[in-house]
Amino acid sequence: GSCASPRQSASLSCFRAVRESRSLMVDAGFFSRHDALSAEAQSLLYADGALSETQQNLRSVTSAERSAESQRVANQRKQAQRERRIDRCENSWFYGTTALQPQTWVYGGVSAKIARQKAKLEADRASAPSLQSREAALEQTIEDLKAQAQALQGAVARRRALETEAAGMFESAVAGAPTPQLHSLGKSAAEWQAALGQEQALAAALVEASRGCAAARQRYYSAINALQRAHQTNQGAQFNNVLDGSEFIEHMQQGHRDQLMQQAQMEAHQAGVVLTRALQSVPPAAAARYPQLATGIGHVVMPRLEQNGAGTAMMEIFGGDFGDAVAGMQAGGRIQRNIGVLAQCEQLTAQQEARVNALLQAVRQEAANAAATLQRIEADVLAEKRSIFAALRSRCGGVAAVAAAPVATATAVIGSDPKDHMAATAVQAAWQTRVTGRAAAASPPVATAVAPSGPPVATAVAAPAGGGAPPPAVSPDSWR
Repeated sequence: GSCASPRQSASLSCFRAVRESRSLMVDAGFFSRHDALSAEAQSLLYADGALSETQQNLRSVTSAERSAESQRVANQRKQAQRERRIDRCENSWFYGTTALQPQTWVYGGVSAKIARQKAKLEADRASAPSLQSREAALEQTIEDLKAQAQALQGAVARRRALETEAAGMFESAVAGAPTPQLHSLGKSAAEWQAALGQEQALAAALVEASRGCAAARQRYYSAINALQRAHQTNQGAQFNNVLDGSEFIEHMQQGHRDQLMQQAQMEAHQAGVVLTRALQSVPPAAAARYPQLATGIGHVVMPRLEQNGAGTAMMEIFGGDFGDAVAGMQAGGRIQRNIGVLAQCEQLTAQQEARVNALLQAVRQEAANAAATLQRIEADVLAEKRSIFAALRSRCGGVAAVAAAPVATATAVIGSDPKDHMAATAVQAAWQTRVTGRAAAASPPVATAVAPSGPPVATAVAAPAGGGAPPPAVSPDSWR
């Protein structure tokens, strides 16, 4: 998977949506433009929640409209069915004769049946207009909700375009006036990002190794299960021999027993192969970093189980009942010994899995520490950028313009069209009553985290006057 942080992914998507078309001056007009974009974007924050609610309502109303349509169609079908019954009873000599319709004798005859069907037909016809009007109302509601959802989608696209342009202006202004502290923090963030990627790669490899150990244990369980069934089959054959039952059934049981023992051998072999591959995938870097946890990882036992040979088969075929009894006892002993061997192999595999999981937990803890440190450094980077931006704003409050790096300006994206903006404004006015009292969203909060026991954290401090050297940044290698 990708090792990029959420903030870096957001910045990457931001700059993909913009292009450098012209160079702007960081002056009072620049900041007025930036503030206007931010204010308009905040005024459209309602659009996401309103769009989600509208889409949910649209799904509910659509379901209700389908139900109403089904009821209307069923009503029409019943009317046609009752009309056919009435016509058949009134015009058919067979169905219209009570003497030939015994099912109507205790219900008043055919005439009573016709009266009942006409009453039901009138009831169906009376309910038809309400069903049709309900369906039509729901259809109109669906159209209204679709139009509302389309307008809200335009508002959401407009807000994203505004945020993209404002973010581009912010980054461009900061890039035009970097400080030594920002450079140091950026370098430290890149180092911690690389360290986090390495930890995540080690953790992913150990996860696969742990899954391989679990799969090997499952195969050992399958082999033990096959031997247990072979033991039961062997007991059945011995019982059949004692009762002097069918020789054919006894030989079939003996053959099935031998097949199960061979199946157990194949499962045990596959378990050893899977375990070997799993332990070979343990990263050497992780094992070298935690030698105590990695001690013993890599020891694999390839069991070879006892099988019934030609001697056992000859005794069962030509030895009679006594030979069958002796061969059965020998086969039972082999099965029990094989079960014991496989149980030991399963225990050894469980130990290997436990060691791999312990190593995995240690690496995950390292990754969590690296992620927390990276989060704090990125928060310091954002704080330093905001400090630079605020300094530029105060510096441009009536003095000469300061040249900035080329500003990333938004291309024509969905929602930037004036029509979309007009639609968003209209929808905003319609929904304003539903979001009255909702506090305006403040500027994005700076991510903070509690410092874990471990490495010191690089903190953003003001660059000393005169361009002095910034404090040293924290390196991922300083706490390993």
